[in-house]
Amino acid sequence: MAVRQVRVGDVLQQVRRMTPVSATYTYPMVGARNFARGSFDAGSLRGADTKYKELQLVEAGDLIYPKLGAWEGAFAFVDENLGHRYTSPEYCVFTICSAEAEAAYLRHLFAWEPFWRSLAANSTGTNVRRRRLQPSAFLDGSLPLPDLPEQEHIATRLDGVASMTGYLKRTRAGLARVKARILAISEVSTYPARPLGDLLRTARIPIDIQADESYRPLGVRSFGKGLIRYPSTKGDDLSKLRYFSVKPDRLVVSNIKAWEGAVAMTCVGDENLVASNRFLQWEAADPAAVDLQFLRLFFGTPLGLSLLGQASPGSADRNRTLSSQRFLELAVPLPPLRQQHHLVDLASQVEAIDAQLEQRDVVSKALLTAARNEAFAELT
Repeated sequence: MAVRQVRVGDVLQQVRRMTPVSATYTYPMVGARNFARGSFDAGSLRGADTKYKELQLVEAGDLIYPKLGAWEGAFAFVDENLGHRYTSPEYCVFTICSAEAEAAYLRHLFAWEPFWRSLAANSTGTNVRRRRLQPSAFLDGSLPLPDLPEQEHIATRLDGVASMTGYLKRTRAGLARVKARILAISEVSTYPARPLGDLLRTARIPIDIQADESYRPLGVRSFGKGLIRYPSTKGDDLSKLRYFSVKPDRLVVSNIKAWEGAVAMTCVGDENLVASNRFLQWEAADPAAVDLQFLRLFFGTPLGLSLLGQASPGSADRNRTLSSQRFLELAVPLPPLRQQHHLVDLASQVEAIDAQLEQRDVVSKALLTAARNEAFAELT
């Protein structure tokens, strides 16, 4: 098989569709995830809220990367549904300029880690996180380019493997919408609100950390995505915060990420974990009135997130702290306990299906990585 090593600039050309920023206009934005995980909807930006004088218009099929993110693989071809959006001037934007290059082949090639790392190696700067990949250095990179029939063959084979990952992603997104609708359809917000101080009591028992003993600290993922159970580490390697024991069936809230929905429940087996004082732990003060799993679900809704945000003051995201007192002062709408149980059961069924799909998703992504390794390794 004949494979040419061509200059990236022979296949891609930079484009700059600069648009003057108007203070009265709101711009839909697009971004590139790190580690070549694709493009994403970056929300909207009001012209009055940015200091940029210009933004770049991006179309579907463009290759984009932020100069500061290239070293971490933030290369993405813009998806069809994300075209005609904008990026900041810090992004570099390119279109395919060669009739000898197949777009689907390039999409897979730029998602192959050894390749994007070879391009990212041309980033310059003394501070790793401030290294920039300039367009000229990017375009001077090298790219393996077999003939068109072989490119199409590779792309078709890899598209087949990737289709399972795409299917699982779409299915899991649909499940997330179903879960969100469970509470919305039940009109939870119409029920009388009760302060959490009437429903919860703190459940933190301090422990003395021994330097030479092993401990498994916990963390809480944002947006209701559950607990993080970190590997064991020596007490001497833990942070210098205070630590507390953990028991099953406790509501755990991250006091620095509560505004981002970092709320979870512990379960059987978590009694071997420890939690720093960054994590508020609660048990039901009145089990006849509240199901803690219902509260976990509620704080993943727009209303719940709004309440957590209001109780987490601060101007910078990393400095928005929720205190126990502010948390207990929150008043949440509370359906009858029987209905809480019903909603929790429905959501649990959805979460169980999603957990199974997540495992399959991990396997499918590993298969796609292996398939790309096999396809491209012989080209370089």
